Amino acid sequence: MNGKMRVGILANSYLEAFKIYEQLHDLPDCELFVMLSPLPHRAAWLSILANFARMVVSSMSPSHWQLRSVPSNRRVVFLPHAANHAASVAQLRNMNLDVGLDRSGSDYSDQTTKAFRLGILRVRVGGVSSGRLAVSLERSLGADRLVNVTVFFVDPLHNQGIPVVSDQVEFSKCKNLREANQHLSDTCSYFFRKAIVALSATNELSLS
Repeated sequence: MNGKMRVGILANSYLEAFKIYEQLHDLPDCELFVMLSPLPHRAAWLSILANFARMVVSSMSPSHWQLRSVPSNRRVVFLPHAANHAASVAQLRNMNLDVGLDRSGSDYSDQTTKAFRLGILRVRVGGVSSGRLAVSLERSLGADRLVNVTVFFVDPLHNQGIPVVSDQVEFSKCKNLREANQHLSDTCSYFFRKAIVALSATNELSLS
């Protein structure tokens, strides 16, 4: 190995994945990949076509000129099935990825999480489970206080796994749940970057 951590961004939308890629691509000890799976309840070919079109348009944007090599250097992988499908799991394993970054909000199977050497990271308000996310955000609206946001490894059985990093975010300026969700989405890059840096600094990785 070249000593770099291999990180895969798991997403249904190229635009969502690209936001993360754009903020993390300069990490010196990280090889970043985009793993796109079809949207639920949509034909796989239609999801692939839509994401390919978004990828081409994004690569031509003047503001993203430094990332134009992303589509052509095999950093983007189109999974023909959902992430939990056996064929997708096999494809993920063949990538020899160390960590996955969840941007699809999917419930991953044990086999999918094990396809990554360390597991899949997820960002949550307070580290709560997905079923309580909306409630936690609603309580944060207009509150004159900071809210804990945690990055943790997904546990397929309980959703909440081992926490990696935590920090505080202010949601007081968010007027509704939609704005709160958008604010959380906008901060995901910061939290994922912080988590990857923390993991890279540990002696447990043994990437050399």
